[in-house]
Amino acid sequence: MFILPKTIILSPLFCFSKKRLFEEVADFASCELNTHAKDLIFALNEREKKGTTVCFDGIAIPHASISDIPNTLGILSILDKPILFNSIDAQEQNVDIAYTFFISQNEDYTKIENLLKELSQQLAHNDLLNALRLCRGEKNKVSDILNKMDLSLNKIINGKQ
Repeated sequence: MFILPKTIILSPLFCFSKKRLFEEVADFASCELNTHAKDLIFALNEREKKGTTVCFDGIAIPHASISDIPNTLGILSILDKPILFNSIDAQEQNVDIAYTFFISQNEDYTKIENLLKELSQQLAHNDLLNALRLCRGEKNKVSDILNKMDLSLNKIINGKQ
């Protein structure tokens, strides 16, 4: 059983701001989800107004609930250079890895909440972050890391650990 949703890997992603990051991920997601990129950007920005999605130094998990999409989609972006990720409730922080989720309203809220919590704890490990950064230009290796993360999350969330 997969815990992580289908994930598109953008690596390396060349962008210079949080605004541009949201535009890039929304462009890719809009094609996959058959929806408008501007609606996805709006939803991400509205969620950010509620509080920062930076979960650890260098990593953010932007996410938004989207109506009228059948499945949740993830986009893992490993940036070529850190960008300032500003928030109204926290100091600006540099982020070079963003795992963005567009969450289907068909999803179980508790399941998604647990996923985001456990994922943020996994991504807090320096070894994992360094591995992702080191294979920035190698999507197959990034995909392998995501598969290992999924196995680990499956054990944790389903109580098999």
